[in-house]
Amino acid sequence: MDAMQRIIWSAGLWLVLLCGAVAAEAPAGMVLYFESGGEVYLLLAEHAGSSRGWAGFGGGPLTGESVVETATRKAQEESRGSFNSADLMKIIGDDMPVMDGDFASYFTRVPFVPAPSIMHHAVPEENDAYLERSTFAWIPYAAVAPMLAEDIDRKKKYMIDPAFLPAGSETQWFWPIWLGNMRKAVVTQSLPWQK
Repeated sequence: MDAMQRIIWSAGLWLVLLCGAVAAEAPAGMVLYFESGGEVYLLLAEHAGSSRGWAGFGGGPLTGESVVETATRKAQEESRGSFNSADLMKIIGDDMPVMDGDFASYFTRVPFVPAPSIMHHAVPEENDAYLERSTFAWIPYAAVAPMLAEDIDRKKKYMIDPAFLPAGSETQWFWPIWLGNMRKAVVTQSLPWQK
């Protein structure tokens, strides 16, 4: 095998291993966004009954669930069913997630749905996972971007401009773990609206 064949073979093996690692069970999530008037808006939600704060959607896998299945299921549950996991799966297609440690983040462009409609969407009574989030807001990426210019201190509270938050919000900060995931996407130049 000549040098070029070894390089191609090694690159192919690396791709197979990477795809296999992404397909395995791991925590995953999704940032839903839409674009309007030259601005990107992120659908964020407050963690119900928690001091975590505001973030995109995500969590741990169910047994046997792939990363993309975890991400789309969590987005469906945590958006109270406003976005269907099968539809989200079609939008993602073969996109690769942004990996921050073992957490996989997908960035998915969706149609605009008013935040109050999401908050009041009927949920299946038998599934508490649909009530993990309490309030919802479309927050401009421009309000998040300055915080992503440097490494995230995961013990710090990064405050949100109150003008973006709905009445009844119990926390006024971004969850720093989620900001760390976003920072990874910035560093790796993986945000779809910046390509």
